[in-house]
Amino acid sequence: MDFRQLESLVAIVKHGSFTKAAEELFLTQPTLTGHIRSLENKLGTVLLNRCGKEVTLTEAGQILYKYAVDMLNTRELALYSLAQYEGKLEGELAIAASTVPQRHILPRLLTAFSQHYPGVTFQLNQHDSQGVVQAITSSAVDFGFVGTSLACSDLETVELCRGRLVVVVPPEGKFAEVSRDSIRWDEVRGERFILREEGSGSRTIFLRGLQEKGLDWKDLNVVATMENPDTIKQCVMAGLGITVLSEFCVQQEVRLGLLKAFYLEGFELTQRFYFVVHKSRVLCPVARAFQAFTVDYAKNLPEFCARQQ
Repeated sequence: MDFRQLESLVAIVKHGSFTKAAEELFLTQPTLTGHIRSLENKLGTVLLNRCGKEVTLTEAGQILYKYAVDMLNTRELALYSLAQYEGKLEGELAIAASTVPQRHILPRLLTAFSQHYPGVTFQLNQHDSQGVVQAITSSAVDFGFVGTSLACSDLETVELCRGRLVVVVPPEGKFAEVSRDSIRWDEVRGERFILREEGSGSRTIFLRGLQEKGLDWKDLNVVATMENPDTIKQCVMAGLGITVLSEFCVQQEVRLGLLKAFYLEGFELTQRFYFVVHKSRVLCPVARAFQAFTVDYAKNLPEFCARQQ
């Protein structure tokens, strides 16, 4: 078992394809296939399921894959220490983020980090919060950013900042003359609701808030469930229904008079945003630098979020 074989395995899992993995590693496909076959023969087990164009890990492959990632990262740490790069980091970071952190936290964070380490590139994937957890635990990404607390003992979280959920309505119609910054539940409970998809942090917090008040979300008149906040906002503008989103998502539309947003009186709908990392994973030098940078950057994020309100 050598590093070339482990690199081949990790690249295939990353892309879900022999062809794309071969391109990344600058290998011919027969050479890549040979690496995997040699690895399987050496270990006496099948590592990959091949079904048409789809490639997935077997149970044995899943076990080896986690160690392969750690071994390759440890190699990078050794090379980094021996070469003494003096801070000249290069490489790619794979990051998974839910909608709000991706749009309202990561652009500034990645820009600030890139100014310090211009040789680092980013692969950014969008998921709901549960999808982010799966991406980290499966080693598909290095880090995650989510908008809800996580019940996973394998993960470590750092709180970045907080925001609140707001009820979002069209500027005309029933709520046109409401000038308060908050609204009562009895004023909106009979409205048609557009909800975020299951697994969304915003949805989880909203439904939990209803439950804490003894309310059943199934009593809501839910007209649609959608993944994309921009689509939801457009539907609210068009009059399809009202929604509940992070206040960060609707600031521009509220300023322009395209939407109105209200805090919900008597409800605790605070949303916390977290930086997520796997507790036991060995991080490569680039990932270690990003983790340290993000933890330090988080100290100023509450002020940033306050300025956004």
